[in-house]
Amino acid sequence: MKMIRRPPREAKKSNKKMYVGLLGLMIIAIMVGSAADLWRGDEKEGAYEYKGLSFAQTDAGWVAYKPDNSQVWIMTNPAELENITIPYLNTAMLRTYGKLYVTYNPKERVRAALNQFFKNIPVPQLVVPACTVDVEECAELPLKNCTDAGNGVGVLLLREANETSVSFNNNCLVIEGKELAKIVDKIILESI
Repeated sequence: MKMIRRPPREAKKSNKKMYVGLLGLMIIAIMVGSAADLWRGDEKEGAYEYKGLSFAQTDAGWVAYKPDNSQVWIMTNPAELENITIPYLNTAMLRTYGKLYVTYNPKERVRAALNQFFKNIPVPQLVVPACTVDVEECAELPLKNCTDAGNGVGVLLLREANETSVSFNNNCLVIEGKELAKIVDKIILESI
């Protein structure tokens, strides 16, 4: 009895077909797995829902679009702001002043908080920088505090403190705390 041997080419062809088939199945499995992950949008990192707005993480912070297509930008993950409690602030009142003094100690870390505030909260046309303390950096700036508010003049005072506190009394908005940028982000979210 004679044995029929397959030529080596036929064996290679059948192995090649098997590998191509396995590779095709792996690609299909990856595609199905990716599509299944897309359907679970609520568990995605870099996205958060707050007051009906969907915030998305970007390189510049977190952004959401209001129904009128205007943007809301914050630096802090909105989930981290859930534990910060502040009183209701009618930030629209700030626009009614003829002049707004923005006062702080230049030796404190307030610049990021100020940038966030002015990016998202409407203020009057005339905003005047001022200082809360008499230091060399303030040689050319007026010294202002809450007693300077009134008669169409508002004061925004930011300062570092151990306790978080936000108050708006007698035309003076005081924002205090260790992480001022987070507090301002919370004010922005609450004003939506």
